[in-house]
Amino acid sequence: MNAEEGADIGNENKGQEPASRKKGSIRSHEQLIGMIILSAAFIIGSFSVASGIRNRNQPQTNQITITGSAAQAVTSNTFQWMASVASTQPTTSAALAQLNGWTAQIRDAIIAAGALNNEISIGTVNVQPNSQATGQVTSFTMSQTVTVQSSRLTAMQRVLGVSNHLLANNVPFIAQQPQYTFNGLKKLRPALTKEAAANARQRAQAALGKQVKLGKPISITVGQVSVDAPGSVSYGSGDFNTSSIPKIVSVVVYATYSTG
Repeated sequence: MNAEEGADIGNENKGQEPASRKKGSIRSHEQLIGMIILSAAFIIGSFSVASGIRNRNQPQTNQITITGSAAQAVTSNTFQWMASVASTQPTTSAALAQLNGWTAQIRDAIIAAGALNNEISIGTVNVQPNSQATGQVTSFTMSQTVTVQSSRLTAMQRVLGVSNHLLANNVPFIAQQPQYTFNGLKKLRPALTKEAAANARQRAQAALGKQVKLGKPISITVGQVSVDAPGSVSYGSGDFNTSSIPKIVSVVVYATYSTG
């Protein structure tokens, strides 16, 4: 290659360098612009999310949440009284004989006090061996439960008196407190729930005043049914009183209404 050809090649290379640098510069600018656009989109998105969170956390001013309640006095219609008796003897036969004698006395005493035979139920015999520290069985305890269940609550008041009579005659009759229940809760609950919902709406309108219109319910949640003794009503507690014959059944609802 002569000197003139070398000079021509050198001139060609000098002509190509500015074009290459120009293309590289354009790509750099394009990347920079892309990064700026992405950054702007990220910032705008962050503001949108933050605004959404703030709006979600802010309380709605066009609704009201309030509690409504309803209650009704009822009278228990079921009586249940449970007790147990147990005998401990060196042998199972001796314990069973004594236990059978005591359960017969118990049944007779309860019937004499006014209970009907079909209102009394005697449970199965439970056997418990009693052992010394060495593991040797020294005696056996046999026990049975006695249950009286009736809808004749007035007649059952006399039945409760047999406990002292049996204990005075050396019969180990261990009685629990009687239980009085109302078995009409299933039918009563829908009516009380409707009444409680109406009470909630009435209270909501009273809280807003006449100038604000109360709209449709957004949500209504029914709370627990409570059964309490008169004078100790605890709305929404889920209490289930069994110690008193008269009772108060109550229901609460938690309602949210739109306002306009």
